[in-house]
Amino acid sequence: MIPASYFWQNILLLALGTFCIRFSLISLSGRVKISERTKELFSYIPAAILPALVAPMVFFHQGSATWLLGKERALVLMLTIAVCAFTRSTLATILFGLVALYLARMG
Repeated sequence: MIPASYFWQNILLLALGTFCIRFSLISLSGRVKISERTKELFSYIPAAILPALVAPMVFFHQGSATWLLGKERALVLMLTIAVCAFTRSTLATILFGLVALYLARMG
């Protein structure tokens, strides 16, 4: 276990670093002009981050469902994508994914 003082020291340094990065971008935003092409490229960042977060959680996870060879998250991901395409509802997709993963882990 790490000492509490070390933990809070790291939390404060990370918070300070995050604040400095965000403050510098906000303070420079009025002085620097960003081209329309750059703005368009920046608009793709959220769509690129989501698969980068989801893929390791799905494909590198060693599951516990023996009947799916430990790959219950991959099956649930495929089924959830189908639900998302069919319903076009974020709430339905999230609820289905959570319930499906719970049921896959039980079985």
